[in-house]
Amino acid sequence: MKSRTFRVWTMFAIAGLVCCWATAQAQSPLGNEAPDQPQLAPEVEAMLNSPRSLVTQFLAAVNQGDLQFAANALDLRAMPAPVAEAKGADLAFKLKALLDRIARIDLTMVDDNSLAPNPYPLGEQIAIAANLTDESLQDARRIELLRDEEGHWRFSKSTVAEIEPLWMRWQDRERVEGLAVAEERPTVSVWLAQQFPARLRATRFLLPDYQWLSLLALIFIGFVADVLARFILIGATRAWFRHLRADRDVVIDAKLFRPIGLLVQALLWYGGTRLIGLPPTALLILLVGLKFFAVVAGVWTAFLLINLLSAFLSKKAERTATKFDDLLVPLVSKSLKVFVVCIGALTGADALGLPLAGLVGGTAIGGLALAMASKDAVSNFFGSVTVLVDRPFEVGDWVILDGAEGTVETVGFRSTRIRTFYNSQITVPNSLLTTAIVDNMGRRRYRRIKTTIGLQYDTTPEQIEAFCEGVRELIRRHPYTRKDYYHVYFNDFAASSLDIMLYCFVECPDWGVELRERHRLLADIMKLARSLGCQFAFPTRTLHLFQEELRGNRQEISDAARAGQHAAAQIAGPLLTGADRPGGVLFEGPSSFLGESTDVRESSPTGEDSEA
Repeated sequence: MKSRTFRVWTMFAIAGLVCCWATAQAQSPLGNEAPDQPQLAPEVEAMLNSPRSLVTQFLAAVNQGDLQFAANALDLRAMPAPVAEAKGADLAFKLKALLDRIARIDLTMVDDNSLAPNPYPLGEQIAIAANLTDESLQDARRIELLRDEEGHWRFSKSTVAEIEPLWMRWQDRERVEGLAVAEERPTVSVWLAQQFPARLRATRFLLPDYQWLSLLALIFIGFVADVLARFILIGATRAWFRHLRADRDVVIDAKLFRPIGLLVQALLWYGGTRLIGLPPTALLILLVGLKFFAVVAGVWTAFLLINLLSAFLSKKAERTATKFDDLLVPLVSKSLKVFVVCIGALTGADALGLPLAGLVGGTAIGGLALAMASKDAVSNFFGSVTVLVDRPFEVGDWVILDGAEGTVETVGFRSTRIRTFYNSQITVPNSLLTTAIVDNMGRRRYRRIKTTIGLQYDTTPEQIEAFCEGVRELIRRHPYTRKDYYHVYFNDFAASSLDIMLYCFVECPDWGVELRERHRLLADIMKLARSLGCQFAFPTRTLHLFQEELRGNRQEISDAARAGQHAAAQIAGPLLTGADRPGGVLFEGPSSFLGESTDVRESSPTGEDSEA
């Protein structure tokens, strides 16, 4: 509840700031004017060539319903650009309708010289020709033409400023007789005002009463459009999911399409406000505020669509064997969001009337300072590009990176997040990825098993040979072990054991399979040792107590060196030459025991039952 109240007050605060800024803009003599007119089209140039061509083509354009072209005849540079764009067509119609009610214009009497007197008193000329008097004469004299520095004729700024007050006095009067067009085609704002009685067109507080009523109706319609848009989208989404998953009932959060509803609401309010015919100051405040609101809603809507697209692509990526798309989807999603934010910022700046050219120019001037300030950000960006192009790891890989060890969760523009095996999260700046040494444990094809198996000292040489060869056979028969490289040998006389070195590899896609197959191999080795009567050693101390003199197996050896050489020669056998030496270690396949018994209990030195 507190969070919602905070959001509401925040929206009111932003709206208040925008309104204050727009009011200041409307009242500022410097920031109030629209930008200079762009390069004019040839037909507009021809219309603005002289007073007669201006009036002639202005009247013809309004009669034909081309109000946007007719608006070129008005000097709207005193108005802010959004107001001039919204009210240009409306003012053109009202001026034409006003002239039709004052007097019929004789175009042959209007000067056709581009160097006619400046300002050109069009209204006074009309009044004299029509013999107007009193109030009609005074109102007609307010209409004049003015030539600007480029030689273009337009209805002057003062005339444009007088259109609304004059129209309020003349709108209920009849048109003069003898006009070329018998029926008027009013704009939406004029038509809307005509639907209300005269007493509601009066101004009692800031705006005419009918405009207050129109604004209230527009607000209500906006909320209805918001609810209706969300209702339609939720219904369509449910129908789509039922089509895809007919056996499951899909629950959709009612707030899912809230941004789209707000965007529809903002666009409807923005378009409707332009059609009510508000005064320039009120129109500017509302247009700026609503455009800013529409930009925020548009960015929010774009984020929603990007999230939906990202979720859809992530589901697709989970079904593929490669993990590259798992890495690519988050990066593309974040790239689109950054792009949307940039577009939204530029559009918002344009809505507030900030000079985009000046902003870009300022960025160019301060480029060096910006580059220095954003050095780390640029480094992080190139680090993410390195991950994307070079692909040292992918999402889900087990990596060791500058002391950080764990599973890669996400790769963003600024950092890479790694989930450690004790479930903490480490954030590594992407700038380190361009120079860091990455040990990708997830890219291993084989996982090494290296251990020492200790047998008791009472184990016979024959048992050791049988045990080592049995372990080799287990490796050859294991479904996951590497068959072309392994070592199992009697390796050392330890303090309390005869050490057998086990060195082999298992081919596993992940750590879970590695642990399972390691367990299987070691358990099989235990069974093998039991079947061969071998006992595993553990650190022991043996204490011998004698009550009489210790009698050992003593032999009198006269020539110790010669005796040792003779015993070794008997064990090793005949002396082999270089040609008779055994070659390299051969890794044979599993042994075949067809027709033979695999029960080793008869040959077990201990005589105990063993498991094959």
